Amino acid sequence: MVKKQHTVKWLLICDQLRRILFLSPMYDGHVHDFTFFKDIFAEFDFSAFRVHVDSGFCGLEKYVTPFFLFRPTKARKTKPLTQEQRPSDAALASGRVRVEHGIAKAKAFFSLRIENRLKQKQKLEDAVAICMGLANFKTQLVTH
Repeated sequence: MVKKQHTVKWLLICDQLRRILFLSPMYDGHVHDFTFFKDIFAEFDFSAFRVHVDSGFCGLEKYVTPFFLFRPTKARKTKPLTQEQRPSDAALASGRVRVEHGIAKAKAFFSLRIENRLKQKQKLEDAVAICMGLANFKTQLVTH
């Protein structure tokens, strides 16, 4: 059992080539992803981009044109997915798997997988930024 483990998280933007294009500042683990998405991108115009997100970003339609937003339907305990929703969610997942592989490349570094006890949060942010840069470098070597 892990006691008093304070989680932190970041918001990543990846492209289909598994390159990490953006790394947000660090947020506490109890802050919802969509909350700090709104903090960071409140004024950004997404009309020129196709945005693929996971099912936790309900309400994103207010910020992104629905035509360019790809978000799977969220299944609930009382309302499971219908037979029509399953194939569309599977198609969205097959596109998102490349992004998840990009994130996994960054998590391959041991410093991101262990419990971190750094007291200075800036050092942790720097370590994560370095790992993301190295993951991009590894991705670039593989694709060329």
